Amino acid sequence: EKSFKAGPSDRRPVDPALWQTGPPVAGTIEPLSITFPESMDSAVTPRSISVTTDSGKRIEGKMSLEDQERRWTFLPASAWIRGGYKLVIQTTIEDLAGNNIGKAFDVDKLEQMKKTSSSTVTLGFEVR
Repeated sequence: EKSFKAGPSDRRPVDPALWQTGPPVAGTIEPLSITFPESMDSAVTPRSISVTTDSGKRIEGKMSLEDQERRWTFLPASAWIRGGYKLVIQTTIEDLAGNNIGKAFDVDKLEQMKKTSSSTVTLGFEVR
């Protein structure tokens, strides 16, 4: 037997526009970080985000979740080069309530549901 306490429902889709990025400095292997407004699913999140150059070349490195799954970090395999990069995010990424980008897990049938038309979204950032 296990007791638990439930809080209010969470029907807000995941919104990358609310994420805070901490871009690294060129010439270093400082980690890139994303701070989420809420905890994310630890099984899905690490494989749902990748880093590419502006031209689409994938950047190799190691990802981890920290701070109760509220911060994602990416440590590149080689030093950052000055320029533009993109975070490529699968729309299937989930918060702890199972909400995705553009879609809540638990939908009130009386509310209009917004659908995402793409399997990924991107967020740009600059390395200076």
